Amino acid sequence: MKIIKRDTLWETYYSYYRNVASPFRKPILFKWLYNNYITLHLSCVGSCYIPKLADLKTCLALIDVAVDDSCDYTSLIKKSGGDEFSYEMLSMLYNTDKVASGIYISTCSNLSNNVYVETTFDIFSDLIRTHISSLPKYDYFKGEFFLAIRNVAESMEFSYILNKNKIVYPFSFVVQSKAASTMVVVHSILDLMCSEDFEASDLGNAIVLFKMADVVAMLDNAVYTWKREILERDYSSPVISLALEKRLVKFSDFETSSVENIEENLLPLSEMIADELNKILLSMEEFVENYEIKSFDALRFINNYKTYIFENQRKNKQIKSIVDL
Repeated sequence: MKIIKRDTLWETYYSYYRNVASPFRKPILFKWLYNNYITLHLSCVGSCYIPKLADLKTCLALIDVAVDDSCDYTSLIKKSGGDEFSYEMLSMLYNTDKVASGIYISTCSNLSNNVYVETTFDIFSDLIRTHISSLPKYDYFKGEFFLAIRNVAESMEFSYILNKNKIVYPFSFVVQSKAASTMVVVHSILDLMCSEDFEASDLGNAIVLFKMADVVAMLDNAVYTWKREILERDYSSPVISLALEKRLVKFSDFETSSVENIEENLLPLSEMIADELNKILLSMEEFVENYEIKSFDALRFINNYKTYIFENQRKNKQIKSIVDL
């Protein structure tokens, strides 16, 4: 892939990705993510790295979206090769270490001319090998980075299996299994790659905190995407599993009803999800009280995600008020 540079790397990649992307994947999504990533970083990150990290995180989010769509966007899966297509996309993430080393081999020769696969791989390979690998402490943290990416792949494979088999798991298990897909751990490890004073003894506690933030980001995102997930019959949605668990709807409703017909029944879910978010944020605060993290301001990290949730809620209310006019 010949790279034609734009103002940011994510815009460069998006100019190629948009040719194969789902119609839902507009540039405004990635612009919004980029703006959020400017503030969502660890306090130990050198200020000179913040714009670059925001750009790299947005690029990873683009890859995240591309692979996620290959696992739960039914029409894309059908036209692109079915199981082989989805697992080829997942394979890139499971084998990020091989992509980084330049020795990755496709798992399916039948997809050698698949433009979606080729475009995603070219972007991912360039991102890892040219840009992320050049971060100051990449070599030190690359093992954790590869593991975190594999966890992302596992969460997406979980979604794929649920959607393929049309089954719904209990809410708590869905949350546990899908959280990694938001890439908070991955992004936070990028921060560590640009943090001169991070102490290795803090890594274990930091990873646990990052995983909690993954849950926060995933649930917050679910509040705003559940209508599309119902439309796409995404059985891995935590909102759908919670709605069934609370007996707000029946399983058959998702097969036979339109979004409009079941939307009213699901209105209590926003408050339920908000309660879950508050519980997780509280548990994060309790965690940092009991497990010291010296290398960065852990409470500031938590407050950043509180602000992120608040801004999302405010933005959603603004959009709703405009729609209701």
